[in-house]
Amino acid sequence: MTSFNAFGSGSKNYSQTSKPVWLGTVAPHVVGGVLASAYRIAGAHYPAGTPVNLTAGVIKPLVFFEVTAFSAGDGTTTTVDTITVKPAQVGGANVLPAVGDFIQKLGSTFAATGKAAEVASVAENVTTAGTYDITVSHAATIDEPNEGDLIVLSSAAAAGSSKTIAVQPNGYLYSDIYLGGLSNPNATGAVVDFHGEGLLVDFTPAAAVAALMKAAVPNVIQHTFPDDAFATID
Repeated sequence: MTSFNAFGSGSKNYSQTSKPVWLGTVAPHVVGGVLASAYRIAGAHYPAGTPVNLTAGVIKPLVFFEVTAFSAGDGTTTTVDTITVKPAQVGGANVLPAVGDFIQKLGSTFAATGKAAEVASVAENVTTAGTYDITVSHAATIDEPNEGDLIVLSSAAAAGSSKTIAVQPNGYLYSDIYLGGLSNPNATGAVVDFHGEGLLVDFTPAAAVAALMKAAVPNVIQHTFPDDAFATID
């Protein structure tokens, strides 16, 4: 933004901020919701088809962190476990847990419980660019993750077993929410939990948890593509 007496021209390329992913005519919930304050991040882009929870008029997207490595402490010389992850990429924002957050490994369903741990530190990995080391107490750690597993925020208020994840999706985001560079951003959205004509799930953030979403939101039909669907034809 410029002052009223400034003139000129300029442009900024935001790339494509929306990709059609719904087939047919979609009928989202009659009443949508407001994006929860924790997810109102400058530069954030939550695409249509993002797994979300809609409860009492509040929309919370599922944000996850992919594990690339895990190193367990021995409890004596090393008192922390280190979980190396890729940050969640939500448009122009890279999201990571903060010190003091509770995290856990995503289970076989969104309702599955597991061990939650408090984040002790977060730092960029010195070996692999673009990954981050999250440490938790070895004495109060999470269920041991493997490469490719997903870490999510926990609803826990203290470390321990039988904890639930913070965001249990009950629908898909109907249309994109893009916050750009807004100051004090806010947004509303609509959620879909029934659509028989289908969602192109491979083009959405739900692709990483497609099986879990199929079980949690069975009335939205998922359409997927075979691995060679886009192979070059000679």
